[in-house]
Amino acid sequence: MYIRKLKAEGFRCFDNTFEIEFTDGLNVIVGENGAGKTAIISSIRQLFQDSESGRYSISSDDFFNPFITDGKAALSFSISAEFDGLDVADKVAFLPWVGASDTALLNLQAENKEIRGRFKKIIWGGNSKSSQFDPELIDLIQCIYLPPLRDAESKLSNGRQSRLSKLLKALNRKQLKQCRKDDKLHPLEEKLKDFNTSLATDEKLSIKHANELITENLTKAIGHHFGQKTSIQFAESDFTKIAESLTLLFFPDLSAEDQGLFRDLSQNSLGYNNLLYIASILAELTLDEDDDEQPLFKLLLIEEPEAHLHPQLQIRLLNHLKSVAEKNTNVQVIVTTHSTVLASSVELESIIHLSKSQAPVATPLRTCGLLHSSSQFINRWLDVTKSNLLFASGVILVEGIAEQMIIPTLAKIVLKDQKDGYKSLEDLGISTINLNGIYFKRERPAITL
Repeated sequence: MYIRKLKAEGFRCFDNTFEIEFTDGLNVIVGENGAGKTAIISSIRQLFQDSESGRYSISSDDFFNPFITDGKAALSFSISAEFDGLDVADKVAFLPWVGASDTALLNLQAENKEIRGRFKKIIWGGNSKSSQFDPELIDLIQCIYLPPLRDAESKLSNGRQSRLSKLLKALNRKQLKQCRKDDKLHPLEEKLKDFNTSLATDEKLSIKHANELITENLTKAIGHHFGQKTSIQFAESDFTKIAESLTLLFFPDLSAEDQGLFRDLSQNSLGYNNLLYIASILAELTLDEDDDEQPLFKLLLIEEPEAHLHPQLQIRLLNHLKSVAEKNTNVQVIVTTHSTVLASSVELESIIHLSKSQAPVATPLRTCGLLHSSSQFINRWLDVTKSNLLFASGVILVEGIAEQMIIPTLAKIVLKDQKDGYKSLEDLGISTINLNGIYFKRERPAITL
C-alpha cells in the first residue's frame, strides 16, 4: 500500500487543481526554492495524525492567497490522496475508502471560516462525501514528519514523549498488554522496583539516613496526625516514566566497550545527532510484528535530509532510506531536497521535479517516456555538477568547457543594460550545463523540465 496520487486545490501555492504522482518506496522531490515542495508535504500532513508532532492544524496561511493588489484568499481548499498497491488485508481494513475499486481515497475539505480559533473542515473516505467516516481508520496509517530544522538532541533526550520512549513502547507493546492483562509488572518495572528497594534499605548508603531525617523533621513540624511517610528513589516504577527517563549516549566509532567512554549528545555534532534521530525513527518504522495495533501503512516525510551532513553521509543516508522502503512494502518515504549530491545519487525513477510557476507542475522523471537505455545513460551522466539543472529556472546545454565558460560572459554583455538583478545568467537562475560531448539527441528527446 502506498500513496499513488495527491491532489490539492486552494491550498498554499496551489490555486487550481495540482496533482503529483508518487511511486512505492522512495520519492525525492526536487526544484527551486518557492516551487511548492513544502506545500506538498504540508498537504499530506493535513490528512494524517503525525506521530511526532500531532495533527497539523489549519491556519489562515493554508488558504491560497494571490500576490496581487486586493487579492482575496481562497474560500476553501481541498486535498485528496489516492492509495494503490492494496493487498487483501488493506482492502478489508479500508473498505469504506475503497468501495468497488482497487484503490482507496481519502479526502479533506476546509472552509476559510474561523470559528473560535478553528477552521471548519470535513474528512471522508471514498467517492461519496455523505458516507460515514470512521476516524479510527486514520490510526491504521502511521505518518512521521521531520522538518528541515530538526532539534535532534532534544528529541533524543529524556523527557515526556521522547523518541526513545516511543521506540521502547513500540518494542514492548505486546508484552505490556499481556502484563496489564495478567495484572503483573513488566520485567523492566520489576527491575527498577527491586533497585529502588535496595537503595532504600542499604545501610552503607546515605539515602536511607537522609529519608529518616526528612521523616523525623516532618513529624516534629506537623505531628503524627498530619504527618506523611517519605521514600527516596530514582524514578517511579511505571514503564512509560522509566522509558522517558532514559537518554541516548554516543561514542565516535563502534569499538568502545567501556561505558565510561560514552558522552552526552550535547558533545556530538549536529549532523551525527541528526542521523541518530533518523535511525531511531527507522528502527520503529521497520518493526514488523504480528500485532493488531501495528499500522498497515507507514509514511515517512523528510524535508532536507541533507541538513548538517557532508556529501558522503548524504549519499549513505539516502541509500539506506531507499533500502528501508524497498525491504518494507508497507513503508513509503517522501523526501524534499535542495542537494545536488542527493539528486545525482538517486535513480531517475525516484525523482519528481517540481517547476516554479504560477501553476506548479510536478513531473515524475519516470513518466517522461525515456527508453531504458536513455534512462541508464542519464543515471550515469547526472553527476553532482550536472544535477543542478534540476533546480534551475532555465538550462543551457553546451558541448564542452569552452562554451560553458564563454556563454555566461556573453550573457553579461547582452544583459548589461538590464536593471540590477537581471544582468547575468546567475541572476536569472539559469545554469549552463557542460555535456562533455554531443549528447543532445538520443533515441528520445532529453528530459524537458
